[in-house]
Amino acid sequence: MKLGDKVKQRRLELGLTQEELAKKMGYSSRVSINKIEMGRPISQKIIYRLATALNVSVAYLMDWEETESKFHSLGNIHQIATYSQICCGNGLFIDDYIEDYIAIPDRYIKKGREYFANVASGDSMIGKSINDGDVLVFEKTNVLSNGDIGSFCIGDEYVCKIYRQLNNGLIILESANDKYEPIEIDLADESQCFRIIGKLIATFKKY
Repeated sequence: MKLGDKVKQRRLELGLTQEELAKKMGYSSRVSINKIEMGRPISQKIIYRLATALNVSVAYLMDWEETESKFHSLGNIHQIATYSQICCGNGLFIDDYIEDYIAIPDRYIKKGREYFANVASGDSMIGKSINDGDVLVFEKTNVLSNGDIGSFCIGDEYVCKIYRQLNNGLIILESANDKYEPIEIDLADESQCFRIIGKLIATFKKY
């Protein structure tokens, strides 16, 4: 659905006229709202203002659907760097090139923490509703609990998997798809060059 159609749909759900939405946006007439709903290109700043006025997320208006409720108070927006694809399959080579930025609401953000995002590639995490092309937002950390979904570096590759640490010290990285075998990490084996990079905090689906 196009942005203009989403704006109109949400406006009608809230029972607002174009004039009423225009007033909430600070416009003097409904003309600007009508143009937006007809498909006129608008700036990112206007998208933020629309999201606030319509009480939805920027992700929703930009045709991204959050795994949690898509309607909420927007609050402040944070720009998170999106790096190259993270493998939800058998592994991809690491690339530190920033491809884009994703705007996420501050309800995901904790003060003093750092965040990054990757685009999922593959189908190994479909059992956790992570599909190819989804944008995954991670909090940078090297500490995870069993069952957490994390971003991991193994040698020259990095992957998104479910974290498990066994009593014998071995770490198991599990997929959420039975066709993929678990990855076993022995921390005593320095040749594996294993690192925990981050913990998954949000998934955004792009259509």
